[in-house]
Amino acid sequence: MTSALRALVVTATTATLFGTALMVPAQAAAVDLQPEDLSRGADIALAHIEDGDFVLGDRTVDVGGSRAYLLGKAGRAWLVGTSDENGGGRFRIVRVRADDTTKVIKRGISFFELKLSENGRFFVHAGRGSRKALPIRVFSSRTGKLKIEKDFANYPEVLGMDGPRVLLSTWAKGDSGVRWWDTTTGTVTTITRRPANHVDIGNDLLATYTKDPYRGGCAVLSRLSDPGVRLWKSCTERIEAFSTDGDRMATVHILSDGIGPGEVRERELDGTLLGDYTTGWFGQIGFESDTDLLLEINGDTQASTVRCSEGSCENATDPVAVQQPRISLGQAARHPRSSAASAGAW
Repeated sequence: MTSALRALVVTATTATLFGTALMVPAQAAAVDLQPEDLSRGADIALAHIEDGDFVLGDRTVDVGGSRAYLLGKAGRAWLVGTSDENGGGRFRIVRVRADDTTKVIKRGISFFELKLSENGRFFVHAGRGSRKALPIRVFSSRTGKLKIEKDFANYPEVLGMDGPRVLLSTWAKGDSGVRWWDTTTGTVTTITRRPANHVDIGNDLLATYTKDPYRGGCAVLSRLSDPGVRLWKSCTERIEAFSTDGDRMATVHILSDGIGPGEVRERELDGTLLGDYTTGWFGQIGFESDTDLLLEINGDTQASTVRCSEGSCENATDPVAVQQPRISLGQAARHPRSSAASAGAW
């Protein structure tokens, strides 16, 4: 047998024995998103803020204030926060009713970390306090009245509320972890010692860190009801959003912070890559549906909100000139430790 023939036989045998490894296709290159290169698709289907107004389909409601931020759905109404131009004061929480009338239900509290309950009846807010005692307060999303409060140590972050239970996450030496606070009984139950990165209570999904990502920590995806069972793990990416049915997720680099990441990946829950997107920097990241991802993109010369699914993208808003990025005085830069925005808000 000649050397060439022997090499051919070895290659064929290796391909047969290890065909799966040899036949895995190379990952597609990332799609660079520039608004001027994309076609115009349908308008954003979700409620959102546009030019300072609340917009949902054909509805446009002036909510007042210099700047507006969508907080989430509260029953048949929506909650919107408003502030001064710099996002550092004159805070108001406005209830936008189904008939497009509005009512200010709360003034004077910074709402950037506010979380709405799953049923929309309440919102949870961390008040001012110290490391020894930070008040976690539950308010009515209809009237803004205080319902209950409890002091917690080590500056817990509010993740959400389901029924009478408030979900909290703490980063502190010897006290890290995710806990349920039952507002009916007052009991606090730890479900994992890993601090949270992102949560979707309705779809029973919890993303946590093994330790501080700046010190080699990794992101772990599990079920909220069973944090010990791992669905996915990454030491280079963290989760930013889940699809409406909880079958997909959007990820960014694990240490992304500041004005926003430069790359977003669309994945299934087991990590299967569906799409890879880049631009100058991304603003808001979230899912419009089970399969459509909404991305605020700031390209080289233009900015828009883009709708993407499995590598195919279109503009969901009309492109505008890209602006110099800034971080509001009242809204800290996104940190890898932070969790999600309020459910139902785009």
